[in-house]
Formats: sequence, C-alpha cells, structure tokens
Amino acid sequence: MLFAAEPNSLDTALWSAISQLAVLAIVGFVANIVIRRFREVSTARQDLLKEIDAFSIHLYKPRKIYQVMIDHCNELLTGISNSDERECRRLEAIHKALEELVEATGRLRTFQVKIIQLYGYDLDLLAHYLAIWRYMKEIRRRMEKGESLYFSNEKPESGDAFYRLFDSFRYRVTKAGYPWRQPEIAQPPPELLARMRAAGDAVFRQYFGDVRDLRAPAP
Repeated sequence: MLFAAEPNSLDTALWSAISQLAVLAIVGFVANIVIRRFREVSTARQDLLKEIDAFSIHLYKPRKIYQVMIDHCNELLTGISNSDERECRRLEAIHKALEELVEATGRLRTFQVKIIQLYGYDLDLLAHYLAIWRYMKEIRRRMEKGESLYFSNEKPESGDAFYRLFDSFRYRVTKAGYPWRQPEIAQPPPELLARMRAAGDAVFRQYFGDVRDLRAPAP
C-alpha cells in the first residue's frame, strides 16, 4: 500500500540505485585500466633496468681488458717467454675485447625505443642516452686504432667518468615520470632532434671535457 501510494518515490530510488551502480562500474573500469597500465609500465621499467645492468656488465669487461693489454700487457703475459707469441696473445685479447664492445653497443641501441615508449621524449633522459652513445662510438674508434681509452681529463687512478655518467643515466630511468599518452615511435621533428643532440653534447662535455667533434649519426 505504501509503494502504491508513492510510486514516484520508488522510481526515484530505483533510478538513484541504477545511477550509483553505473558510476561504480565506470570508476571500476577506469581504475582497472589505470592499474593495468601502471603494472605494464612498472614491469617495462624493471625490464629496461635489467637490460641496462646487463649492458654495464658486458661493457665493463672488454674496456678493462683492452686498457690493461695496452698499459700492462707484459705483466699479464709473463708466463709466455716467446715475444712473438706474447704479442699474438695480446692482439687476440684486444680483438676479442673489440668484438664484445660491439656486442654491448648493440644492446645500447635497443634502449632508445624503450625509453621513448616509457617516457616519451624526455629531453634530460635522452641527453644522457645520447652522451653514452657518443662515448661508445669514440671508444670503438679508439680501440680500432689501438689508442688509449682514457680521455684528456682522466687518469688510471682517477674515477671512471663513464660509469659516473652511466650511473646518472640509470638513476634517471628509475625516477623519470610516465607521460599520460604513449608517443608514437617515429623520427622526432628536426628541431627536437637538434635540441636532443645539443643536450647530449652538453652532458658529454660535463663528464669528458671538451673533445673534438665525435658526433656520429643518432642511432
């Protein structure tokens, strides 16, 4: 009798309940998308950090072996009395180190796409990446010519400028924010590319000082 006497109240309550359910469904749907997106980018970032660590490990060995063979080859090969054989072993170690460095450089190339997928065109992050890329090209050139890997502002007893740069890059990967919209993977506009290269050159000079123009085409 109460419902029959107040049909409008029943309709209002019914539509209110339906509206609340609809709002909850929409909120749940959006929250599910946000949570899923966060999990995806979180996993992607952890995967990228693992690849960065693997790159660091694979790069450390050939750089150090090469420099030791250049600086102190006789100390490591004292067990070989024949000078010709000793030189042959030294060159084999240098060639092997160069092969491993080229392999490590291939790992570095994959970072660029993943950085843009995760963070968009983050200028600071890409500047550090490009500074590392420029360094790798110079290190390969020096190894191919049999030159020392130390830059003018470095000494054997000084801190490793490259790993200070690399640690700074890795830290930025852990702290950089995600863009709301995932950018398309495409060649950036010329003006943005010029800004990225200029920023990369500035970071490079910060760690390695003024060196002649070593720029290679961006990967």
